[in-house]
Amino acid sequence: MAKILLVSDDEKQNKLITQILSKTPAAVITSVDESAVLNYVEKALVSLVLIDESIKTLDALILCKKMQAYTLKENIAVISLVDSKTENIELLKITNACVTKPVNDKILSACVASNLKLKKAVDTLSTNNSELAKSLYQLDVLYNTSTQLAGSLDKQKLINIMIDGLEKSLSFSLSSTLVFNDEHHIDLIINSLYAISPRLEHSLKLRAILSYRALFDKKRIPYDLNVNDITVIKNIKHPLEEYDLNILKFDNLFAPINVGEKFFGLIEVFRESDFSQEDTTCFQTLARQVSLPLENAALYEEIKKTNTKLEKLERLKSEFISIVSHELRTPLTAIKNSLEICLSGKAGDVSSIMDKFLNMAKRNVTRLSGIINDLLDLSKVEAGKMDFKFERTSINTPVEFIKNTFENVAKEKNIDLVLEKDDNIASTYIDNQRIEQVVSNLVSNAIKFTNENGRIIVKTENIKQSDIDKTKLIGVENPVFYDEYIKVSVSDSGIGIAPEDLKKVFDQFQQIENSLNRKNGGTGLGLPIAKQLIEAHKGFIWVESEVNRGTTFAFVIPVLSEKEKFILDLDKEISKAKSCEQNVLLVALNEPAECKNSFIDAVLQEKITIIRKTSNTKEVYFEENGKKCLVFMIPEADKFAQSFIEKKIESTLCSVNAETNKEKYDILYSSVLYPDNGEDAHELMETAKDLLSKQKTEMVEA
Repeated sequence: MAKILLVSDDEKQNKLITQILSKTPAAVITSVDESAVLNYVEKALVSLVLIDESIKTLDALILCKKMQAYTLKENIAVISLVDSKTENIELLKITNACVTKPVNDKILSACVASNLKLKKAVDTLSTNNSELAKSLYQLDVLYNTSTQLAGSLDKQKLINIMIDGLEKSLSFSLSSTLVFNDEHHIDLIINSLYAISPRLEHSLKLRAILSYRALFDKKRIPYDLNVNDITVIKNIKHPLEEYDLNILKFDNLFAPINVGEKFFGLIEVFRESDFSQEDTTCFQTLARQVSLPLENAALYEEIKKTNTKLEKLERLKSEFISIVSHELRTPLTAIKNSLEICLSGKAGDVSSIMDKFLNMAKRNVTRLSGIINDLLDLSKVEAGKMDFKFERTSINTPVEFIKNTFENVAKEKNIDLVLEKDDNIASTYIDNQRIEQVVSNLVSNAIKFTNENGRIIVKTENIKQSDIDKTKLIGVENPVFYDEYIKVSVSDSGIGIAPEDLKKVFDQFQQIENSLNRKNGGTGLGLPIAKQLIEAHKGFIWVESEVNRGTTFAFVIPVLSEKEKFILDLDKEISKAKSCEQNVLLVALNEPAECKNSFIDAVLQEKITIIRKTSNTKEVYFEENGKKCLVFMIPEADKFAQSFIEKKIESTLCSVNAETNKEKYDILYSSVLYPDNGEDAHELMETAKDLLSKQKTEMVEA
């Protein structure tokens, strides 16, 4: 029932108005006390106010002004009772309606009824708008929370995102979240508006355990759980006040956090005011939303653990191979030397039978030494510890050396070994020793698998990137191509390789199963090592073959500029740094090519020193896009060295620019650190370039 406040000290009029309004669904309250009147409207205890302009104990206009803030807020109509000849225009303006005295019962009833009806309509609209706004807010929270959940694979962070979303959308007093990280790591996360008493904490533990067991009433419980297994994590907003057991009487919502048969935990929230149906839907939606990301996070953790174990096993394998190979090589060297002394006759006469067996032993020692060297090379390459000495030279030099080395071996099988070299081959940066190792392996295999009276052609030529058949590249991820390449191919007329075996030839310890192969033996390491050595040169290796028609192994190495060679060296240093968990620092300088006062020239001519050069420090100078560029690479540097060099450059620029008789340097600089700013050489160089561009933009804006 609506309540009407009548503010009048005219007893006769009050009695009449009460009698008239008794026929309406409203109760009349009379008061002439200002504080009481203000209290009624402030607390919205009445729906309408009737105020007499001629009240003697109060000023009707002033009282209306005092009530106005509350009446507008709570949508309370104010009707003034005025004389027909009233001059209180301001009062008429400030009230919603007026009724002239003496009061006409029909007019008063109609005026009150219409204002009450209007208030009811406005209140309904306000409530609907409020509920709509709340629903829209909850939807917004759900969307934002869903976006955040999709962007994380951290289990603890996912739980915190869910709880934060529930707090925003439900404004709960307390939440209790039981989270199963694993069988031995179970947390109860309590987020509370106020501190919680010890007995409430214990009760929440018991409540979580009972709820957990109830979920698996007729099923096998994943973990046997008791109070002592739970670690409590408390997040309290206002610790000065405290909740006790009475909070368990608050309205609550409960939901398990699971995906199918996978159980991650459960959550319960408490709130002093009742939860609506929309609140329940929002709560259940958020509890479901977090389940799938939690499953992904659990899978991610499993993958990380598995990868860590595999990396450890791989490292142990490499270390084991390295140690065993070194331990074997020492006695083999002694055995080989002893055999050579015996064969030379220095230890006594050697009969023909002894010579036969001693030579057999020597061949096997040599073969075993080759296997050990292959194992050592493999472990070095995999660990990123292989040393490369890149120098600009013609690839014809190592290729011709290997051809001459194997010429006599080929003649023993009456195999024609031919070299077709391009005398105009482009020079590029290669490690002669490693290229010899690759070509030696390819030529050795060709001789091994080519029948007598066969033919082997070793060829060198210049090619373009477009000449490379990308479909033949095996096991190459995210390849980086250059414009020009040098190609080396070794073609034989041997037994060939079956199509189904072509993809296996570069796998470690892989030997293609056929009788001739088994007869010739081998470790299956030569080609995998060759592949990794060529890839260290930023090149590619592939194979083409037909059974009983012959095989062609080919590799390409890019023709590199000074800058590209620097990137090659940088990748090598990054590989070493990765295995040793160290840093690599890159410092880049950039200035206009036409500048009169060159900072870069001064550094190159050692008139200015910004970096203390060591045997490991490398630099490259190049010009591109009308700019002079100088880049330094400093292995084993850290953030302290990075900061020191930046300050050194800045102080040098400041001291020179302070001298008015010298033209200021137009120089930009940046520094980046592996692995913080990039995982490989190209990424580091691009980051340094981006920082230079950003620095230039900031200078222009300034």
